[in-house]
Parts: sequence; C-alpha cells; structure tokens
Amino acid sequence: MVGVARLGLRKRWIYLLALALVAALPATYAYLTYSYVAGIDDYISDECWYVSSARNTLIKYLGLRPASISADKIVVTVELVRSSIESEYLKTVASVKEYVVLNLSGSLVKDESYYKFRSDGKFLPAICAEINPATLSNLSSYPGVRRVVVGYCYPNAEGILDYMNFEHPPLVKYLIAFTMFFVGDSPSLWRIPSVIAGSLVLLVIFLVFREVIKEDVWPFLGFTAALITALDKTFRSLSMVAMLDIFVSLFTVLTLYFTLRGSLGLTATSIGLGFASKFSGAFPAIPALLHWVRRDKPAKVLLLFIYLPIAVLIVLGIPYILKDGFLLWWSSSVEGAFRWHLSVKTTEGPPQAMPWDWLIGRNPFPLHYVWDQSRGEFVADLIASGNPILYLLTATLSILVIPVIRELPDRGVSYSFTWLTYLAYVALWFLGGKTQYSFYAVQVVPLFYITLVMLVYYLVTPHTKILEVLRKWKEIINTISMWLAGEVSVSLKLVVSRKS
Repeated sequence: MVGVARLGLRKRWIYLLALALVAALPATYAYLTYSYVAGIDDYISDECWYVSSARNTLIKYLGLRPASISADKIVVTVELVRSSIESEYLKTVASVKEYVVLNLSGSLVKDESYYKFRSDGKFLPAICAEINPATLSNLSSYPGVRRVVVGYCYPNAEGILDYMNFEHPPLVKYLIAFTMFFVGDSPSLWRIPSVIAGSLVLLVIFLVFREVIKEDVWPFLGFTAALITALDKTFRSLSMVAMLDIFVSLFTVLTLYFTLRGSLGLTATSIGLGFASKFSGAFPAIPALLHWVRRDKPAKVLLLFIYLPIAVLIVLGIPYILKDGFLLWWSSSVEGAFRWHLSVKTTEGPPQAMPWDWLIGRNPFPLHYVWDQSRGEFVADLIASGNPILYLLTATLSILVIPVIRELPDRGVSYSFTWLTYLAYVALWFLGGKTQYSFYAVQVVPLFYITLVMLVYYLVTPHTKILEVLRKWKEIINTISMWLAGEVSVSLKLVVSRKS
C-alpha cells in the first residue's frame, strides 16, 4: 500500500511539473518575443506587403476602418497626384503639408524624405499625417490630393494602396486586419497574432509528446523539444513578424498532433486552415494521407483532404467573390496564385535558399537590421538562419533509423511528417518554384526538433538500442552485397487485406 501511495504521489508531482512547464515556456516565450519586437516601430521585411494587403482588405472588401489611436486623432496616408517631374511633385507635397499643419491643425508623420521621388515612377507620391477625423473630408478634397487612406503610414511602394497579395490565401491577412480593427493599426499590434501562433506551436509540441510517450519522462522530452524550437533563430524571428509562415508552422504541427490523436476531422481541418494561410500549408496532407488511408476508408480520407481545404478557401474568399465576382477571384486567387508559385519570381533582392541550403544555414534571410555601435555597421538581429548543427544531426539520425522506422515511439508518424513535408519543397523547386528563401523552413523547424528528440529517446532507451540498429544495417548491407554477387534473389510480395 505504501508503494502504491508513493507511486501515486510521484505521478501527481510529474503532472504538476508538466503543467508548470506547459504554462511557463509558451508564456515566457510570448512575453520575451513581444517585448523585443514591440520596440520596432516600422515595417519589418515583407510585412510591408502582408500588412498593407490586410489593411486594404479591411477597407475595400470588408468595409471597415482600422481603430483610431484616440477619439480626436487618426493617422492617414495622403496619396498625391502623380507627377513625372520632381520639382512639381515637391511643390505639391509642400502645399499639402502646409494645409495639414496650418489649416487642419494636424501634424506630419512622414513626408518627401520617406516617400522619395523616383524618376522611374516606382514610388508612392504621398505624405503621412495625423489629423482630426472631422477634417478628413476637407483633406480629401484639397487640390493635389488623390485619396486619403486611414491607418498606419503605408510603405513607399508603387501601387501599394491597391495591393491585395492575391498570390497568397487570405486567412492570416484577415487575422491582421481584424487586429487592426479591434485593437489598433500599429507595428506592435500587427505582430500579436504571430507571437501567439509561435507560442501555441510550443504548446502543441508538449501535446505531441504527451500523446506519444507513455512514460513519466514525457514532460522533459516535450520541454526539451519545445525549448530548442523556441531558441531556433528561424522560428524565433518568424514569430515576431506579421507574415504568413509562422501560421503555416502552427497548422502543420496541429495536423501532426491530430493525426496522432486519431481525429480525422480535426486533421483535415488543420490542413484546410494551413492551406488557407499559405498554399504550402497543404504539404502535410501528403504524410497525413499516407497515414490515414491505413486507418480509415481511403475514399473518405481523400475526399476530406481535398474538399475541406477547398471549402475553407472558398468560404474565406466570399468577400472577394461578392465584390469582384467568382471568375475574377478564381483567376487571381487560385489560377494566378498557382502560376506565381511555380515560377521564378526574381533574381534580385534577399539571398535565395533552396531546401538543401536550409540544412546547412546557407544564404539565410535577414528580416531586420540594427546598428551595432561596437562594430560600426548594421547587423541582422532577426534572421532566418536556423540551427544547422541540430538540423544535420536530425538528418543523420533519420538516416540511421531507416531500418526501424516502424519501431519508433509514434511508429514513424512524426518522421514521415518531417521529411515528406520537407521533400515537398524539393519537389516544388523541380516543378519550377525555384525562388525560395530560408524562412520557408519555419514550417518544418518544429518537426525537425520533435523528430530529433523522438529519435534520441528511442536510441538511448535502452542505451544498447543503437547497437541493435547498427546490426540491422549490417544485415541490410550484407543482403545487398550478396544480391549484387548473385548469391540471393530479392522479391516483393503485395498483400491486400479486406476489412470485414
């Protein structure tokens, strides 16, 4: 009886520890990441495209306006009449600036020093100002003003006030847009959904190990995998910016978790939400499909994995369909988007990194720079460089356990999710989508670490397990050698079983 009581007490302490770890790490991660990125008061990297398209969606397609900074102040971007002559542009700017300050009692936020004139026309002729909402119509009708858009100052990019980013699905842009509407339109607020998504990934990692590892050690394994994920430079950087990829990462690990849980409906839903965030969010459907066709009716699984993501995409596209019509929405958001993804976009700009570059940290994508006083130069503080040492270790151990994949704690499910999702990017490259960047790897980063911890746990439990794996490799190599020498023959036998 004493032994049973001690065992019960031990389990209770283990669960209390697990709960503490589950609560502490994601919460601490959210606090630290948000505290750091809240101090960056401007667009970070591709935020200029996603945030601008989110604001345009809110205004043009949802008929809403970003929340005001106060009852008597709003920030507006004032688009000016375009001129091909710099002196005329500067004259218009000076006139509008004077009108805003003297006649409307407003204040300037950004002027021609930010919205710089370019002779090739690739700039936004504008100023950004803070005015009283009651004077909005007066400013809109002032000579030289083309239109006034409420919200944080737009970046200096040609056509940005109409840019919709149709090449990517709308889910994340809706999240950013609703944050602007309910909370506010400023850089520190745009990034709240991304910080939350990154923190939730860490929580799901805990749940994966809780589902798979039935020993008392699962909290420590889950904590280890979540911690090294949180410390990964690619993961941490993408958790801090209002971009799409951290949400793809979240729905990918959720797809893995619901597959392990045995919930077909939630697995398909996660795939659909990932697909509606970015089309690469559908990549986990490949390993999920291979797993589920062995557990359920193949036709049912196939239909769910195909039609549910399509249904999610169409439902989220309703505002665009109602305004532009179905054919235009389909042409821009589906056909055009797939053509864009399967093409070479640009050879200029940030360093491109193919999927195999991610593993060795080659050509990392810098998202933000800060001035380093000691070095006298700008250095990247947010960079998608990952952890090549752990990535390569994961790859090496993954090769080592090939003969025993089905013996892993989760019977190889996380293993297949990791490498089939990764190989989907390799396939995309060969299909024509050669413009890829290192931050795309954030989708598989949590999978790398889940697999790494899973493999290490398997190989050291017991510590002689690695010797058994090596013996199996020896048997395979001997069989191959004998086959090459003509001493044995190898045949494959297909077995089909029918469910009763």
